[in-house]
Amino acid sequence: MNEESRPEEEERYLKKIKELDMIWRLNEQIMSFESLQDLLNRILKGAVEVMEATSGSIMLIEPTGSDTLVVKAAYRLRKKVVDEAICKVGEGIAGLVAKRREGMLLLDDLMDTRLRTRRKVTDALSVPIIKEGELLGVLNLNTKQDQAFGEFDLFLLNTLTNQIASAIDRGERMEELRIRLKEMEEAEEKAVKDLQRLNRELDKQRRYYQELRQEHDKLRKALESLTGPVA
Repeated sequence: MNEESRPEEEERYLKKIKELDMIWRLNEQIMSFESLQDLLNRILKGAVEVMEATSGSIMLIEPTGSDTLVVKAAYRLRKKVVDEAICKVGEGIAGLVAKRREGMLLLDDLMDTRLRTRRKVTDALSVPIIKEGELLGVLNLNTKQDQAFGEFDLFLLNTLTNQIASAIDRGERMEELRIRLKEMEEAEEKAVKDLQRLNRELDKQRRYYQELRQEHDKLRKALESLTGPVA
C-alpha cells in the first residue's frame, strides 16, 4: 500500500467502524428498552454520538395516519424549540423530507431560504423513517462538531433508517402489547376482587337462607301442634 492510498483506506475503515457502531447500538437498544419513549431517547442519543452531531430530534406522525409531525424525542434542544417544532408533511425541513421520503443534507450556503428556521443552522441532516412503505417520521441531526456533514453521513443515516424504523415499529407494538397486558391484568385483578366480594355475599345469603329455613321449620311445627285434636 503506497502512502497516498493509506489515508483513503484508513478513512474507509473509520467509516465502516462508525456504521457498525451505529448498528450495534441500535440492536442493543431494541433488546433492552423499557418503554417506547426510552427507546426513542436511546436511538436519538446513539445517532447524535455516532454521527458526531451537537443536537437532534425524532419526529413521528401523530396521530397515526395523519399528516402532522410531532417531536417525540429531543437531545440537547431547548424546550421552547421542541414545543414549537410541530409541522405538517410538506412544511419546513422535516416536512419536506417526509413529503419527498428521501434524506436531505442541508448546508448553510446551499440551504433554500424557504427552509430556514428562526434559529441558526449551519448544517443539518434529515432522513425519513419509513417502515414497509409507511411513513413513521423523520430523524433530524444538527451541526456536526468538527466539520460539516458530508454525503457519507447522509448515506450512513439513510442506510440505517430501515433498522431505526423496524426498532420504532417493534417498540410501538411492544408498547401496545404492554398496555393491553396491563389493562388485562387490572381487569383480572378486578374480576378476582368481584368474585371474592360475590362469594362473601353468597355466604351471607346462604347463612340467611339457613336461618329462614330454621325459622320456617319452627313455625311449621308450631302450626302443626295447634292443628291437632283438642284434648
